Amino acid sequence: MCVEMRMNLLKTAFIALILVVVFTPDAGALMTSTNYRLLGDSIGSVGGRGTSTNYLLDGTGGEETTPGEGSSTNYKLLAGFQSLAEHPTFSFSLSESSLNLGTLNIGSVSTVSYTATTSTNAAYGFTTYIYEDGDLRSGAITIDDVADGSVTAGSEEYGIVTSGTYAQIGADTAITSSSLAVASHTKWINGAATTITHRAAMGPSTISGTYSHTVTYMSIGNF
Repeated sequence: MCVEMRMNLLKTAFIALILVVVFTPDAGALMTSTNYRLLGDSIGSVGGRGTSTNYLLDGTGGEETTPGEGSSTNYKLLAGFQSLAEHPTFSFSLSESSLNLGTLNIGSVSTVSYTATTSTNAAYGFTTYIYEDGDLRSGAITIDDVADGSVTAGSEEYGIVTSGTYAQIGADTAITSSSLAVASHTKWINGAATTITHRAAMGPSTISGTYSHTVTYMSIGNF
């Protein structure tokens, strides 16, 4: 699942986002209601074999006495009929389609924030990454990446920081063309929201112009 975000800066900055969603086609459910869906039913009381003209069904006398999750360094076991019938789900979204850092001033840091939200029933949870297509730039002129963990007024610097329960970046950090994890969780989760804040500052020698770059988000289920 990928999201592309375009960012422009005039001694200004602007960000636009494109979302691509990857999903697994739905499967027929046996039991549903407004609030739930069971993809396989289990009645753990009678075993044996049932047949008809078109099928043969072997049943068990009951589910495992201790259904649930077991794991070690090299494997993960989901015990119980319903665990085996689990239907994979994954969704990812960004709260904004465009962002603007506005006109930079020598005495302040310009910021803009949005939220990335992931929901999945993946057993090991998810990780969301950000990538860029190059430095924040106006033609061949670039805004320096933050290198000291803090975008500071009066210094030419640009980076991001994240906040929230699932956030992975606790200090201003440069975006690069390599994967940078912005959010992660190690179990299934519904509506895991992380706030991402872009921060930029200009220095005395920063050249006026409209600066931009494109960033891409990828959120994936952990293995």
